Order: sequence, then structure tokens, then C-alpha cells
Amino acid sequence: MTNRTRILMTGLTFTVTLCAAGRAVAAQDDGLMIIVHVVNHAGIAPEDLARAEHEATRIYAAAGVRTVWVAEDESAAVPGLHLRVLLLHRDMARRMITKARVADDVLGQAARPTGRAYIFTHRVTEVGVQYGRDFAWVLGQVLAHEVGHLVLPTYSHSSRGIMRAGLIVRSATNQLFTTEQGAAIRTFVMAGPVTR
Repeated sequence: MTNRTRILMTGLTFTVTLCAAGRAVAAQDDGLMIIVHVVNHAGIAPEDLARAEHEATRIYAAAGVRTVWVAEDESAAVPGLHLRVLLLHRDMARRMITKARVADDVLGQAARPTGRAYIFTHRVTEVGVQYGRDFAWVLGQVLAHEVGHLVLPTYSHSSRGIMRAGLIVRSATNQLFTTEQGAAIRTFVMAGPVTR
């Protein structure tokens, strides 16, 4: 084995080790990284959660921002904007829905001052069944939307894209951030406070 081959093999092994299970965190030079701590109270299966996180990652990547998803019990002591998403099981969600008088068609809520988003997973399941869409895909769309409320300077919905008030589950078109939203997110992540 040549020295060059040995170096390439070592580099490949290092890269594979960093990417294992899709959870490893690598530092970014540009600082455009959001670390999302996921609290899975709903007991979502790891494979479904990984697919949902992959969908949300795709949406943020299109906006030029890297997202790293870590379980609540995993350490992620890296620089970046740290946010928290709580996946609520039915009883927890119902208590929150009742207390906050949340409308029937709302699948999650974001609390920007605390850097937390709450997902009503039983409603995500119901929407997926109603429209014949994959649960993980719908969850990924909701994750991207609710985290969007945490990283966009204007805490409101838009008329198009992933930040629309109603999730478009019948459309085959990719729901992404608008160009303006992408720029706003990048600015916020670069300058934003680190939250836990």
C-alpha cells in the first residue's frame, strides 16, 4: 500500500467515523449551523425520527444553513445556535392545546424567547393518515416550519413556502424557505444568541 493510499484510507475512515449514525457534529467555518436538541417525549421510532430530521435538514440546506440534530441526552458542546424541539405525546399535547387554546389545525408551536418548539405528534400522525402522506415526511415539514419560527426575525407566517400557515401535504412541490427568508435565517444564525 502506497503512502498516498494509506493517507486516503485514513481520511476516509475519519470521515465515516464523523458521519456515523448521522448524529456526529463537525465544526463549520462559516458559523451557519443550528444545533437542534430533540426531546422525544412521544417515543417516535428512531428510524422515523431520522427520516424526519433528514427532511428538515434538506429544507435548511436549501437555505444555506446546516442543521445538526441531537437527542436530548447526547452532548453537543459545539459553537452554533442551540435550539430545542419537544415532540409531545398525545396527553402532553392535549394539555398544552387546551391551556393555550390552540386551533384544531395547528401541528406545533414555537416559543422564540425560550428557543423551544413543541410538536403535537398525534396531530402530525392524523394529517399524514388523512392525506396519505408518510409520517416522517410530514414531521420533517413541521420540524422545519416550527424551527423556522425560532430563527426568522419576523415571527409570522408567509403566503408561500415552508412558512405558510397551513402545511401543504397534497402538493408534490418542495416546500422551502423563500430567498428572503433564507437570507434572514443566515443573518440571524450568524448573529443570534446561543440558546439552550
